[in-house]
Amino acid sequence: MSIPTFGDMASTFLSRRHNTQMRQELTRLSTEMSTGRKTDLGSSTTGGIGAVAGIEHSLKLMAAHKQATTEARLMADTTQVALTTIHTQALDLSNGLIAARSANNATLLQTTAVDAEQKFASIISKLNTDAGGRSLFAGSATDQPALADADTIIGELMTAIAGEVTATGIAAQIDDWFNTPGGGFETLGYLGADESYGPIRLGNGETATLPVRANDDEIRGLLSAVAKTVVLAQGALNGDLDQQQTLAEMSSNALLGAIDRTTLLQARVGAVEARIENAVAHNTAEQQALELSYNNLTAADPYETATRLEQLYGQMEAMYMTTARLSKLSFTDYMR
Repeated sequence: MSIPTFGDMASTFLSRRHNTQMRQELTRLSTEMSTGRKTDLGSSTTGGIGAVAGIEHSLKLMAAHKQATTEARLMADTTQVALTTIHTQALDLSNGLIAARSANNATLLQTTAVDAEQKFASIISKLNTDAGGRSLFAGSATDQPALADADTIIGELMTAIAGEVTATGIAAQIDDWFNTPGGGFETLGYLGADESYGPIRLGNGETATLPVRANDDEIRGLLSAVAKTVVLAQGALNGDLDQQQTLAEMSSNALLGAIDRTTLLQARVGAVEARIENAVAHNTAEQQALELSYNNLTAADPYETATRLEQLYGQMEAMYMTTARLSKLSFTDYMR
């Protein structure tokens, strides 16, 4: 019985093909060793490439949610800080007004009025706060300040109360300016939108909307209460201490109610902050689960890879030894 043999050309072809396959395998294994990831996900993972692609898509979605919640958290937290500062300044002014009324002293009342003017400007500044380039109290008009500057508003108020000679008349004009639909505040004071900013998608079907605008009734009431003292610093009711004290008392009483309503605004923002934190916790847990699944599907076993590399080097060395005996090649030349 004859034994079939291969000719030199066929033998050379098979040798080259085997050599090419080993080099490709060496490249694949080296890549897996350095990256820790399988290179052929289609054949080496349960569910094939579709399962990996699905997880990758979900991870990209989670990354978008993470960015959204980060921005929402910044905006909500900054809003809360601004409201806390406003609340503190209003409370401080209220205490000053109570002291000034009790002292029955024109100088102390004027000093308190000047302090009110400074706090009014500070409150306006806080309501024009932005975070990440977005105005916080202007509703959906995040690209512009919520309010005109303090000097502009005070100037408009002084025009509105011109000719009034009683505390009651001045207080009524100031309230009308802030509260009348289509009045001074809506046309000249508030520069934002009537729609709140949002909804912000937080993930898992959750959304959030920033719940406070500078044209909310609570904010208008606070500004109106402070403004009743501010106009005293601008010369309103000069020479009539009794009427000045009456206006200061009206301002103080209005301010006490406005401070309580400001607390409610802080609570509303706090509720949004809590929803954002819950969304962050849920998204973090889901992202970790997805990353674990992704690693389980794509991670290359380092021990298995190292073992296969060692075997492959042994096969290549054996081939080298065979080839070297035939062609007197060095191992370096063979590996080129």
